[in-house]
Amino acid sequence: MAAWTLPLPLVLLALRLMNRRRRFTSAEALRAAVAADRRLTRVDPPAAVTRRCRVSERRLGAQRCLTLTPPTVRHPAQLTYVHGGGHVAQISPYHWRLLGQLAEAVGCTVHVPLYPLAPEHAHPVAFAMLDALYAEQVAQHGAEHCVWMGDSSGGGLALVIAQRAVTRGMPAVRDLILISPWLDLALSDPELPHLAPHDPWLDLPGMRAAAAWWAGGDDPAAPHLSPVNGALAGLQRVNVFMGTRDLLWPASRRLLARAQAEGVAMTLHEARDMIHVWPLLPIAQARPAIRTMAELIRVPA
Repeated sequence: MAAWTLPLPLVLLALRLMNRRRRFTSAEALRAAVAADRRLTRVDPPAAVTRRCRVSERRLGAQRCLTLTPPTVRHPAQLTYVHGGGHVAQISPYHWRLLGQLAEAVGCTVHVPLYPLAPEHAHPVAFAMLDALYAEQVAQHGAEHCVWMGDSSGGGLALVIAQRAVTRGMPAVRDLILISPWLDLALSDPELPHLAPHDPWLDLPGMRAAAAWWAGGDDPAAPHLSPVNGALAGLQRVNVFMGTRDLLWPASRRLLARAQAEGVAMTLHEARDMIHVWPLLPIAQARPAIRTMAELIRVPA
């Protein structure tokens, strides 16, 4: 799949001109952005993906789950991708672009659950869907062939679902690959007010609103919402990709310290001066990260 790129300074300029960060400046701004997202965003894969991968769909309860199958399936890995968007935004063409690239590079099947979002829904409905999908995949394919992946809020959610499964006595999937994961919904790191002005994408007021909607009255710091506060023991290989110009960066270092303390094999891939979810963006700096992710999916620990 062709991977055209733009210069990073041009992407940063576009983010500023579009005032992308504005949606996170207040709860009201975020609610307006969510309303626009529901009206305007097309959640199905774009033509660039459907031309190269077969797309099938099924229902998990009331929710859609899409599957990408490359022309030639060369690898037994079953990749599940939990998309990000602050727990409020729908899947985007940038997600589909990355997933098409990974499906082709590895030759594996990719499952994409379109789970319920806030503010219409709080976390329990999404947990029910994703818990069921996790159990189904482990039963059908074996945990040794299952890889769960996600970005931003979806990265944190993928980790939560894996933690919940291990707590229930289920086997851990062989890999978790997390891109700029939102690990602490309480946004408790003391550095955040100093980091926020340098993040061109995220801001604290809107993120706190999104966290409250998703929590649905629960404490956002609770481990089932903030996986950095939950046990990691029992998980298999964990890889986190994080830029240092990302408001969510400090929590990834806390996760690494916890993984080391609990004997979990975690690698933190820190990219200097990269912004939130940079591997999804059409920039040259995304390519090394995508190659690493493909190799992680391809080669078990």
